Amino acid sequence: MEISLTRSAFRAAVAEIEQYSVDQQARSPAFLIPSRHLPPPRRSPLPELPAPAVDSSRGRLTIAEASRRMAEGSLTAVELAHQCLDAVARRNPELNAFVHAIAAEHWMAQAEALDMERRQGKLRGPLHGIPITVKDVINVAGMPCTASSRVLANNVAREDAPAVALLRRAGAIITGKVHTHEFALGVTTPQSRNPWDASRDPGGSSGGSAISVATGMCLGSLGTDTRASTRVPAALCGVVGFKPTFGLVPASGVITLSWSLDHIGMLAGTVEDSAIMLTTLTLEGPGGDFTAHLNRDLQGLRVGVPAAALANAEPDVLRRFNDAVLALSSAGVKVVTIHQPATQDFSRCNSMGLVVSRCEAANYHRDFNADPALYTQPVADQLDEASKVGAQTYLQAQRYREEFRARMLELLGQYDALLMPTCRVPAPKSEEVEKYFLVLSLNCIPWSFIGFPAVSVPCGFTGAGLPVGAQLVAGPTEDARLMSLAAGLERALAGTGG
Repeated sequence: MEISLTRSAFRAAVAEIEQYSVDQQARSPAFLIPSRHLPPPRRSPLPELPAPAVDSSRGRLTIAEASRRMAEGSLTAVELAHQCLDAVARRNPELNAFVHAIAAEHWMAQAEALDMERRQGKLRGPLHGIPITVKDVINVAGMPCTASSRVLANNVAREDAPAVALLRRAGAIITGKVHTHEFALGVTTPQSRNPWDASRDPGGSSGGSAISVATGMCLGSLGTDTRASTRVPAALCGVVGFKPTFGLVPASGVITLSWSLDHIGMLAGTVEDSAIMLTTLTLEGPGGDFTAHLNRDLQGLRVGVPAAALANAEPDVLRRFNDAVLALSSAGVKVVTIHQPATQDFSRCNSMGLVVSRCEAANYHRDFNADPALYTQPVADQLDEASKVGAQTYLQAQRYREEFRARMLELLGQYDALLMPTCRVPAPKSEEVEKYFLVLSLNCIPWSFIGFPAVSVPCGFTGAGLPVGAQLVAGPTEDARLMSLAAGLERALAGTGG
């Protein structure tokens, strides 16, 4: 019987792990999961610039702009709801972003109540009246939480995940649940379509989140990122995808893919919108106000471009990425080519991140005791292959993970951030997605594997009109500095028409 592409890729990943040898037997035997009490950033904030942030939303209404307009009285939450509902009616039938959308009358009732609060002087913050979608692995009370799978077809969440509760408290309107690759076990969303070319995949696993933001069905979305799941769809759909430091946003109330890799992240139209969302989601933590870091002077910062991250990238992707390099340089950043991580690191992280996450997923899925026929074939293949992986192989991957983390901590002691294409290819054709099982995540997985913050910023389009993303990576808890660099890149690209 012919082996599926998914199975063969998984087996190749296991073989790569088994060839890895640990040179220092005396060192820590496995990856050290960061404490929930995150250490403070190692660097002080950057000097502030007088210039305001630049709107790089390409015509979409942003969270920041909608908030400003509602504050001045030129827009209401009800009017904004009508705009988003219109976008849902026009685009969702073709693109299939939603698993579940709230009824229009329920949306309007919430918008009217929030408008009334505003008129009475009760302002909850910049998310007051803003429509937000939620990936269908995150609990929203009273809504389905199916992980886009028949296995959980009848599952309805009883209470909000903590991250959702924080958004509601800030006045956001949770408008529905959006599609993911089944159980988030992939970097595509095969049942959905790319808003720039409906013959192509939107990326995943937070594909519905990216579609809903890119089309104006909502203004922001809550997603997850285990290997690449906010940044890949953000890049392929032309929006911003921010993955914070592991543990900065609590990931409880989420259907688990991998307990040691799962992050909650956000997708939004601009870096400023991401900062607004992240500030809301870290109100009870050490984050502070991330919007305060948007207009910072980047003069003299050093950013490294790993040469290995450019290997085999499509020419159009490289052209747009070079625009990002020039834009960041124009902002006073010294951008230099470096030789870490090496080609072997990207390959090993991809293989080992796949195996660690799928082994942890296979253990989690034992509790469902579900008929394997209820899963899609690629997911059934992954869980089956992962169930055969021995403890030694899993622990070898964890040992490499810790060794790689230590090297990247040292590297990011010399640079303020790393810069690379988010994906080395643009959005693939929908019928070819299985071929891209390990390709799309290649530049993203190292950073979720070791819990470092990373963001994908749109940096232009290919000749075929497909979005390209540039990814910035910083050291753990350097989320504010990363936000500064991302905003600076966005500002510089807007200034050059990028």
